[in-house]
Amino acid sequence: MEFQVPSISTLLAFLLFLIVVFRITVKRATANNSTPKLPPGPWQLPLIGNMHQLLGSLTHHILRDLAKKYGPLMHLKLGEVSTVIVSSPEIAKQVMKTHDIIFSNRPYLLASWIISYESTNIVFSPYGDYWRQLRKICIMELLTSRRVQSFRSIREEETLNLIRSISSNGITPINLSKKIFSLTYAITARAAFGRNRKEQEAFISLINEAIKLAGGFSLCDMYPSLKFLQVISGMRPRLENIHKRIDEILENIVKEHKEKEKSTKTGEEAAEEDLVDILLKFQKHGDLEIPLTDSNIKAVILVSE
Repeated sequence: MEFQVPSISTLLAFLLFLIVVFRITVKRATANNSTPKLPPGPWQLPLIGNMHQLLGSLTHHILRDLAKKYGPLMHLKLGEVSTVIVSSPEIAKQVMKTHDIIFSNRPYLLASWIISYESTNIVFSPYGDYWRQLRKICIMELLTSRRVQSFRSIREEETLNLIRSISSNGITPINLSKKIFSLTYAITARAAFGRNRKEQEAFISLINEAIKLAGGFSLCDMYPSLKFLQVISGMRPRLENIHKRIDEILENIVKEHKEKEKSTKTGEEAAEEDLVDILLKFQKHGDLEIPLTDSNIKAVILVSE
């Protein structure tokens, strides 16, 4: 009887399995000593937790059925990630309003970390001094009624352009979702950058790619401690490639605004400020507790789109 040597791929797969089991076993052993009391929930399988129970049907229907059995406050383990499910208005009010500060942090997501400059925009940044500073800038400068009203002419002009574009198609079918997305981008781009960009279509395409990757199921987010999954799954390389191309566009925008500021003579009346101008002003003269870097500014610009 001949002994068959396993193939390299088989050995690698077995080695990978052993590494995953070892890492998760060690993590579970250390966590057991400090795990707080959790809400009730269904039984869990090793390694995958409750992920198997969310397959096969509409997820919200599954969660509804589980909540009937385990109550309106339920705990699920998705890979390594502990998740608390709230399914009643009363408890939702406790979470979202009464104790909102306690629940105001954001989970680590690979896509938001890479695309959003290490999660430094107002949507994905952790609750803390930096987030409060961004919120203050938005409330006091970016989202005031006067500022929003100043963009009225932009909204009217771009909406008129959309109507003309639809009218020019006659009876030819159009993709209304694509048209609305382009309208939204055109309005926000002019408000943020001062004008439409020649890279508009490329930028929209990159944002769509990023949204698809961020919105899908990712093992990287279910097992954040297993960094090698980010590479072998191809998720990190794809996200870094998208980020690089987005960054090139945003870097040019920031540079143009800095050069415009330098070319404006002292005492000369500046043009209407856009979002980038305001952020650069805070960066230079804002006397901020946490200085704004160019990457922070690009992160804020990105989420505005």
